[in-house]
Amino acid sequence: MAVNICHCSRLARIRCCWIDANPGRRFYGCDTNRDEGGCGFFVWLDPPMCERSRNVIPGLLRSVDRLQAELETARQRETERGEHGRDWCYHGSFFS
Repeated sequence: MAVNICHCSRLARIRCCWIDANPGRRFYGCDTNRDEGGCGFFVWLDPPMCERSRNVIPGLLRSVDRLQAELETARQRETERGEHGRDWCYHGSFFS
């Protein structure tokens, strides 16, 4: 992998793009944001994605985000239930 130096004479950092047009595509970018005095250096590291990938990957990422949110909600409910939920399990098995 080549080393890229930005116009600020700093090592360009490898970053990952997450917009729908290039989901997961890596690029070299100036380590300093432009609004903080960075030069705005930008060079793609990965080749362009095929049209199918550009269409499918954003939907998959949204599905993963939705499922992670549902999992977090379920974990919070489980925590709120706490020991009371476990007590019912023990009592239920006692009477079986």
